[in-house]
Amino acid sequence: MKYDISIYMHEMGFLTIDVPDQIFLVHDLVTSDIQEGGAGIWLEVINKVLSKESSYEEITGNVCTMEVNYEVTNIIFEYAEEGEEDHCLIETEELKQIFMLWDEAIEKKHGENSFYR
Repeated sequence: MKYDISIYMHEMGFLTIDVPDQIFLVHDLVTSDIQEGGAGIWLEVINKVLSKESSYEEITGNVCTMEVNYEVTNIIFEYAEEGEEDHCLIETEELKQIFMLWDEAIEKKHGENSFYR
């Protein structure tokens, strides 16, 4: 994996993720849109493009939009204020790996048959 990320239990009892500044919106995407329900549909969209079933997919959650291309995914923060950075790019395969790590962390926390899965 190219990026140094850390997924851990926040002192308030929920999972969180630390990511490098260059992919800062991965944090918002994971903790606000995906949360502890798992990557599910977000991962399906990535897999659709990586398998070349589709050349481009777009999905919008509560906070972020993900524009998925084969090589690179653009994550857009929908509520950026004027002058604030509103997007970041990440290699699509790297984002898939982060989503998979996030799902593993959820499974460790809640168990395979939990409500959250």
